[in-house]
Amino acid sequence: MISTLQDLIAPLTEAEFLAHFREQTVAFVRTSEPQRFETLLDWDELNCLVESGLYPIEELRVRASMPLPTSSYIEQGRVNPAAFSSLMDRGASLIFNRLDKYVPRLCRLCHQIAEQTGEQVTAQAMVTSGMNGARPHVNMEDICVLQIAGSNRWELCSPSIVNPLDDISVPPAPQTAPFFDEVLRVGDFLFVPAGSSYRCEFGPGRSLHLCIMLEPPCGRDVVNWLTSQLATDETFNGPLTRYADASALTSHETALKARLIEQVQAWSLQGFLAERSAARSKKVVIHIQGTQNAANAGFCGNRK
Repeated sequence: MISTLQDLIAPLTEAEFLAHFREQTVAFVRTSEPQRFETLLDWDELNCLVESGLYPIEELRVRASMPLPTSSYIEQGRVNPAAFSSLMDRGASLIFNRLDKYVPRLCRLCHQIAEQTGEQVTAQAMVTSGMNGARPHVNMEDICVLQIAGSNRWELCSPSIVNPLDDISVPPAPQTAPFFDEVLRVGDFLFVPAGSSYRCEFGPGRSLHLCIMLEPPCGRDVVNWLTSQLATDETFNGPLTRYADASALTSHETALKARLIEQVQAWSLQGFLAERSAARSKKVVIHIQGTQNAANAGFCGNRK
């Protein structure tokens, strides 16, 4: 059963993985245990999540060769099984966003990795149908790719960029030959650093891979945090347009600047990160339906 970062990355050690993580270099592991990731997710559980309605349709993305209206596979807010199967037979791909919110084992694993790294950690699954592949693009998050079933070919075509947010809206075309080009088979593990330009070419037949996505806090998060600290501050809640003369407005401006500088000088990165960690700890337990024990055990009957 995979429940820790060390379980996930074996046979890499945590020190080896964290070196790749901090230095933003690719890590690739061939496995001797092909079924090991099935303890996190398998076909039966995905089928159950969709058929039962436990997984919200709003979180599911269908990627096809041409745009498809949701009405082509959804009836009365539920998936039409026959239409859905037909889409897959014609080469559509499925992306299950934020799967960690609906699979307790993934929730616990993501939380454990978040506690260890201090980052926001989520899970996403992708089902492919053996046709074509995703165009090259850039992710803003680091990704741990876990191949659960089938196979996919991954090409990383450029080194990491300084700020992937600058390029995320327009995926870059590869400028050089891939520096990484491997077929991931069942049980294989791949770490893709944020900012790498990559392309995933789908293998034959149905394929399922899970992505554990890590997103670090950065300077803009500190700015947002400071803004939230000032949301109830009396100085910052006063009106700006109701002064009789310019001198009164200037006095208010001086007070705002002084209060802002005071707040900036008072904050610390350690305090910011500690508050994030405390907030994350309060969100550990999820309980969607049934008894608490059932929710902690997983959905759809007994699991591995």
